[in-house]
Amino acid sequence: LKMTFNQFKHQLITSGLKLVAETRISQIEDNKSRDTQSQLLHSQLVAAVARIDDLENRSCRNNIRILGFPEGIEGNNPSSFLSKTLPDLLGFDSSEPLEIERAHCSLGPRPLPDKRPRAFIMKLLRYPAREKILRAAREKGCSVWQGNNISFYPDLSRDLQQRRQRFTEARHQLLDRGIRYGMFYPATLKVTFNGVTSAYTSPEEVAAFIKSLP
Repeated sequence: LKMTFNQFKHQLITSGLKLVAETRISQIEDNKSRDTQSQLLHSQLVAAVARIDDLENRSCRNNIRILGFPEGIEGNNPSSFLSKTLPDLLGFDSSEPLEIERAHCSLGPRPLPDKRPRAFIMKLLRYPAREKILRAAREKGCSVWQGNNISFYPDLSRDLQQRRQRFTEARHQLLDRGIRYGMFYPATLKVTFNGVTSAYTSPEEVAAFIKSLP
């Protein structure tokens, strides 16, 4: 009887431990399942945000952001003002129209007189015209209109601007070394050295390349 009781006691203990173990395993599996679902949802959210950002940037493909013109200088017709001003500023033939689809000041309240004026957002009818303006602005280096420094930039989303800004230090180093480079959509830096062009998608990759130079 004593052996039977001990065996019964052992079975109870074993069964209890097994139940605890099974419960714990079930909890772990549930947590793992929730973690997997959370990771999946996170991945889907990141992908969705990336698609939205890409759509936003593609919708602005023909846009140029122009900084430096005094606030209100355009009057009631920004397109007319820019179509008359930019050809002379950038050295274009004034007989060739810029074909501006529309133009407006960037969103936001009108700044105070001592604050930085809002940018112009200009949308061209054709992408080549946009590239022509940006290329002319780069080649000219410094555009001055009635004592105001005028700058031209692609119209990009905030996220893409930040991604490109991460390359700023690397671009300065390449410039100091006289190495040719260019930024390509969405945020790829192409570097040409000794006749070979390489593409980098992160500033760390560019830093490693610069470090490898003699």
